[in-house]
Amino acid sequence: MNQQLTVLADDLERDQQTLKRELDEIELLLKQAASETERNESRRAQAEERVGQLERVGSTPPQEVAEARGQLLTQTRRATLMQAQLEVLAGKQRALQRYRERIESALPVVRLAAASAAGSPAATVPVTASGGAAAADSGDALVAQEQLRRAIARQMHDGPAQSIANIALQAQIVQRLFERDPARAAVELKELVEMVHQALEATKTFIFDVRPMVLDDLGLVPTLRRSAAERSRRLGVAVRFESVGTDGRLSTEVESGLFRMIDDAAAAYIALHATSVVIRLDWSERAVRTTLRASSPKGEQTADQRARATVAAARRDKTLPDQLASLIHEQEQDEAARDAGLPENVRAELELRAAPLGIAVALSEDRWQLELIVAR
Repeated sequence: MNQQLTVLADDLERDQQTLKRELDEIELLLKQAASETERNESRRAQAEERVGQLERVGSTPPQEVAEARGQLLTQTRRATLMQAQLEVLAGKQRALQRYRERIESALPVVRLAAASAAGSPAATVPVTASGGAAAADSGDALVAQEQLRRAIARQMHDGPAQSIANIALQAQIVQRLFERDPARAAVELKELVEMVHQALEATKTFIFDVRPMVLDDLGLVPTLRRSAAERSRRLGVAVRFESVGTDGRLSTEVESGLFRMIDDAAAAYIALHATSVVIRLDWSERAVRTTLRASSPKGEQTADQRARATVAAARRDKTLPDQLASLIHEQEQDEAARDAGLPENVRAELELRAAPLGIAVALSEDRWQLELIVAR
């Protein structure tokens, strides 16, 4: 067992180094693509300005105008292609970063397990203020903090930072248009104002996701009520919140941890295409019981049933190409996973996070109801 764990840890370290090299390469490609995109945007803006100048001059030969329009179209198509390439690279970068973060979190655990299996004294030291286990705990805390920083940086890059970059670009467009086409500039300015409002909303959502201030100020009930309302508004899924009994304040760690667990579980159910989610808090003198009940989409939508029947019939068709049959099989597997309720990895992660806080986790047999119980 020790040898297997050691080999696994070595493999994880090699994967970690490989991922670092790949991420460095992608970062370089992203910088090069962004630079080329900026140069192409400058050329496209010049082509757009030239078309505007030629159109304002009535004596310009139609052939010259058509040629200028063709150049503008070419530059626009190239800009679209470059933007798509940037999005593909950014998506691959995010996927590799998530994989790398998982390896970084798993590697210390595997090393510790290997040392424990080998009977290493460092692995059997009791938890003390100055012992080896305390050092391991400190290392785990640092790893967790670094993962949190990466997650925040990634969300900031994909959310508010991207919105601000789009606003800056739109402002430049409005500035150029004011000089030659005030009427069109007014339309673009209206769109710019809308973009600012959207960026503001995205920033507020980002701050709430990182750390909802209302949780510190008012407690668990107002925070969950707002979170449920926001999810309903953004995702179009009925998320209802109920609180029964006289609510009160819990410790800061328990309130924060419980809120995150409830929020993540609700998000997991919504990702399974649940038709509705009900979050209920029952307050008593002894405990706070949180119940999440999601409605399974299975059997509730006739259109979905017809689609599944069509897919099943298509799969039975032996004349289908292998690639298409494989895609249909993957779709059926995804649907089966959704019908099975809360995924096992989500349940395991919730239990792992709940244990240090003294929160009991219970999942119903059909996996569509979750209970989190906090003793008071």
